[in-house]
Amino acid sequence: MNLNDVISRFDEEIYKNILGDEIIETLTLLDSSSLYADKLRQILHNTYDNSELLSNKISRNHIIDSLRVEEVEELAKKLNMTASKNLWEEAKKLKFKGLVLEALFSFFDEEIPKKEEYYLEECVIVQPSYPMYPYQVDVSRSISKILASEKNRVLLHMPTGSGKTRTAINYICQHLRGNTGSNVIWFANTQELLEQAHSEFVKAWRNVGNRKVSAIKFWSSSKIDLSEISDSFIVAGIDKAYSALLKDVGKMTKFAHSCSLVIMDEAHQAIAPTYKLLLEAILIQNKTSIIGLSATPGRTWNNPHEDQKLADFFYKQKAIIRIKGFDNPVDYLVDRGYLARTVNTKLLYSGGISVTQEDIDYLKEKYVLSDKVLKQISEDKIRNIRIVNKIEELVKKHKRIILFGITKNHAIVLNSLLTALGINSAAITSETPSALRASIINEFKTPRVIEPKSMVLCNYGILTTGFDAPETSCAVISRPTDSLVLYSQMVGRAIRGTNAGGNTEAEIVTVVDKSLPGFGNVSDAFMNWEDVWENIN
Repeated sequence: MNLNDVISRFDEEIYKNILGDEIIETLTLLDSSSLYADKLRQILHNTYDNSELLSNKISRNHIIDSLRVEEVEELAKKLNMTASKNLWEEAKKLKFKGLVLEALFSFFDEEIPKKEEYYLEECVIVQPSYPMYPYQVDVSRSISKILASEKNRVLLHMPTGSGKTRTAINYICQHLRGNTGSNVIWFANTQELLEQAHSEFVKAWRNVGNRKVSAIKFWSSSKIDLSEISDSFIVAGIDKAYSALLKDVGKMTKFAHSCSLVIMDEAHQAIAPTYKLLLEAILIQNKTSIIGLSATPGRTWNNPHEDQKLADFFYKQKAIIRIKGFDNPVDYLVDRGYLARTVNTKLLYSGGISVTQEDIDYLKEKYVLSDKVLKQISEDKIRNIRIVNKIEELVKKHKRIILFGITKNHAIVLNSLLTALGINSAAITSETPSALRASIINEFKTPRVIEPKSMVLCNYGILTTGFDAPETSCAVISRPTDSLVLYSQMVGRAIRGTNAGGNTEAEIVTVVDKSLPGFGNVSDAFMNWEDVWENIN
């Protein structure tokens, strides 16, 4: 039976009765022509569907009353009713539930609407858009506690690969949310570090910010007037900022008054005379807080006096990873898969030059080997052959290898030797055109899924910081490791763990030259300066 055919038999009074007084009275005021049967039928169909009309007692009774004799008799059979003189009245008295309601809907070829069950989801796991690991959250709390004190300087000391940048950026976002109108400035000294800080902030603020702020690049050819900036996150090349200070002290003083937080990436540079002058110019003006970032909170490997200066600059206050049951956070990070387990391989070389007393004196004074010594070592042909022969072995088990050269020319020479041996390699230095450098780095970062091919990236002075290629599983340190800071940075390029998209194990191959200094492992390097720091949170 077609329900719409039955409904078409309704007169105006039935439509009015079903639609109700409120609708009819309003229609009377709006447009009396809407009260004709055709218009009312259109309004009825647009207001209720057939299932609602059959479920509602008022409209259902009118439907039953509108059935013809043979139709009501057929309905009575469907509903298992006994014979009666007035089937219309008897049908309307039925309780339309369960099987009776199903029979009514079946008679009119309509489906009973399924009741939507309300499901209360008591617990919803909300994934953050810019998350931190639990240990990073703890370190961030330590930063907040220290900077809230009168001694508002802290060094964020975390191993390379453990997320210093992410931890700092999360804190910066927290700080900016509560300090409308002020500026935060992040200092770094390489393009890679600068780009990394800028992109990380933009990504984070889009997810956790509470207003519109400016993210400003102040390096290279930037001509922005810092004194006119407010409510911004500025990433600045420290040399360019120092030049701006010397050029116009007044403008820099005005800018300093607007700064509420300073970040010093690679914090061991903070006490270099020129950089310290710039930092103090900003910090003193507004009693501004400062966070230093470092995996190696010292400047040297064997001069406690110099390292003490750095500790004093930050009031001997450090925020570190503290894990119960672990004396060294590196061991915890390796155990939990945040860092790869390192296999330290020494490539011993007893040939080459003999270091003179003059060279030793230079090392003691400058904390690095002289350019003359480094050049002589880099040009040792037998040493270079030993290195490329070792890499021939390494490419059989590693898909991504970073080789750190001694000089620009050394990186190019080693790349040429590897190419001659049929090994897929490339060289990048500060003189490599930016477009080519980006192309080479992109190829290195995205290894082929089908028929993966090993690649060696020979570099000098480019990939020590701000470079993230988690699939790198081997670093070859061909330069004498006279700088513990630099050594830790180089090692860090290859030790991303599985939790950071890296590897379970990483191999660090260090070329060890007779009579030259070297370092044993990542854990020892991380803990080297603990004696000059007192207040550790």
